Amino acid sequence: MPMGYLYEAMDRANAIVQRMYKRNINKLDALESIIDRRWTHHLHRPLHAAGFYLNPKFFYADNFEANNEVIDGLYTCIERMIPDDNLRALVPEEMQAYKKAEGRVLSSLICKISRNSLRPGNNLKSIKL
Repeated sequence: MPMGYLYEAMDRANAIVQRMYKRNINKLDALESIIDRRWTHHLHRPLHAAGFYLNPKFFYADNFEANNEVIDGLYTCIERMIPDDNLRALVPEEMQAYKKAEGRVLSSLICKISRNSLRPGNNLKSIKL
């Protein structure tokens, strides 16, 4: 499962558990404890947060919110993957372009209409027209 989808799936699972067991606090606490332990010790990594943030399906959704944990994970990945300070200096400008969906690729109609159908990692070259 691509990284960003796992992060979003865990958020959805937590919301479902809370709705299902909101009247039974003891079960809710027990289930949340199990989920949190698994998430914290086995699944939660900065790469998951970065994948979530950089997944156009989620990022460009009307209800997208990046909390501090997501932003921290994103920048942790950027720092690890881009060791050169000169290249890191370009990141804020590129992030602004991503946020505003600017540039030849991000602003194209094809990219905008395929945000919900293409998985991250797939590129437009692989689309058969």
